[in-house]
Amino acid sequence: MMSVMPSSGVHMPMHLDTKGASQDVEFNELGNLNEAVEPFAQLIRKSARSVRLHCTIPTGCPSSATCADLHDLHDLRARSLMFVHNLVETLRASGIAASYRLQPASCPMCLICALPSGLDASKVRAAAFAAVQNAKLDLKEKALLADLEDGYALIIT
Repeated sequence: MMSVMPSSGVHMPMHLDTKGASQDVEFNELGNLNEAVEPFAQLIRKSARSVRLHCTIPTGCPSSATCADLHDLHDLRARSLMFVHNLVETLRASGIAASYRLQPASCPMCLICALPSGLDASKVRAAAFAAVQNAKLDLKEKALLADLEDGYALIIT
């Protein structure tokens, strides 16, 4: 993966086991959501001329360090939707055909997978969910980038 992240990024390597084959997933902290739009858009621009963003939107979550009550949940949903709209606008302004699909999820974070057209989203989403669940992320109001085998995933906490 070519790095467009600031040098102060936090690297959290983790091992992901999928169907007997192992894969290392590394999370890179992109900072807050305003700082994360351009680096994520740059990665997408380098990999495809069109992209479909698959976005999970939290509908409820067990109490955690990142989502303690309904106010936190509402704030996370609002920040996530605003990020998706800003990202799509940025991509379209640079000539990338971008669309998105929202999917409800019972998870204390938003997951955005950037996939080239024609690629099956279920495999990438499953790998991203497994990586997030195994990582036990306790960061709040951060954007983390994961470079998965079939595409990029951004985790909003």
